[in-house]
Amino acid sequence: MIPRKKLDVGLSHLLYGMACSFWPGSREAMQQRLEELWAPNSLACLSVRSGFDAAVEAMELPLGSEVLVSALNLRPMPKILQMHGLVPVPIDLDTSTLAMKRDVLERAVSEKTRAILVAQLLGSRLHLDEIIDFAKKHDLVVIEDSAQAFTGDDYRGHPESDVSMFSFGPIKTCCTMIGGMLRFKDKTILDRAKQIQAKQPIHNRWAFFGRCLRYAYLKALSNRISYTVTMRLVYWAGCENSIVNKQVQSFRGSDPEHFRRQPSYPMLALLKHRLKTFKGESVKKRLAAAETVIKNMPGVRRPAQDAPFHSHWIFPVLSSDPQELVEHLRRKGYDTTAGYSSFVVFDPPEGYEEFYPEEAKHAMDHVVYLPVYGGLSQRELENLGKAVAEFEAAQAEQERPKDLEPEPQVPHVEKVTT
Repeated sequence: MIPRKKLDVGLSHLLYGMACSFWPGSREAMQQRLEELWAPNSLACLSVRSGFDAAVEAMELPLGSEVLVSALNLRPMPKILQMHGLVPVPIDLDTSTLAMKRDVLERAVSEKTRAILVAQLLGSRLHLDEIIDFAKKHDLVVIEDSAQAFTGDDYRGHPESDVSMFSFGPIKTCCTMIGGMLRFKDKTILDRAKQIQAKQPIHNRWAFFGRCLRYAYLKALSNRISYTVTMRLVYWAGCENSIVNKQVQSFRGSDPEHFRRQPSYPMLALLKHRLKTFKGESVKKRLAAAETVIKNMPGVRRPAQDAPFHSHWIFPVLSSDPQELVEHLRRKGYDTTAGYSSFVVFDPPEGYEEFYPEEAKHAMDHVVYLPVYGGLSQRELENLGKAVAEFEAAQAEQERPKDLEPEPQVPHVEKVTT
């Protein structure tokens, strides 16, 4: 069975991280070198949610302020805003681009609105000029969540974004199992965020060592034979999503004490090493794989298919029957999954019911994630695309109303008179 996702980290990187756990280097000096490598006005964090939490506190927004948020987001993001006494207002998305709908933004902004959190989703990357103009018009802080958008190029967020955030967590591009980088437009806000982070306990280096060991095990398990045997047992036990998703979570549970920590020396050292040596080869192979699959499933819709740039960090399609498509592809040897995984389309808070994100909710209710990445053969990729296309075509045929089917043609027979 072909695994649903390939971790973008090699055994050599894991060994490097484990070795750094034994090295008594200066954590402060390593953090400074990493931040200088990333971009001016940067902050290295244990994770994006750690940095986001510190950044929101540093902004000192008034209690009860509204934050306009991409309706599709990672589960912790709206919760972190609420922890700081802010009101996250979901903004529905255009499925074809995953951009915030401008008409909804215009309706949602109010005198209490202070910020906008825009997510670059699924590996796509939007031009944010329109969002920046909207924010300037209404005097809003712009927080750009590019956790899923790193590709190895020099993009560090829109230059006018007040904060830009990138993740290097378990299933991200250039994975270091945990870690995030933030870039700030305003050095005053950066300095406050650094002071907030400096008061937090340091993440245990041996916990990072254990994380490297766990991912070495997961890398070994991704061998197709081992993976197939393991997943068959998991399917049989009926606990597939709970087991698989737990293995690639940065944190267990929602307790902020888990992520309110400073990054450890070995994490900083590994992230610096990876950023210096990352050439983007995995991204190039992933793009080529995605192109092959797309060519072989014409007519199948994908979230963000019309985005101006897409790195296909993950590869979702929209299906008329997600669970049946998952079973169909598994029978053909492709491990897939449907649903929300670590994502959430969050409901509007009380009093904001008019902003229920119908389109984003409908899209995520019909999503299936395909295993599309470098390392699969041309035939495997072509067969995957064809299998999806054939399934959706068959579903469309079954759902076609009977009254639209052409009536059978009765041959005309002329009467012969004698």
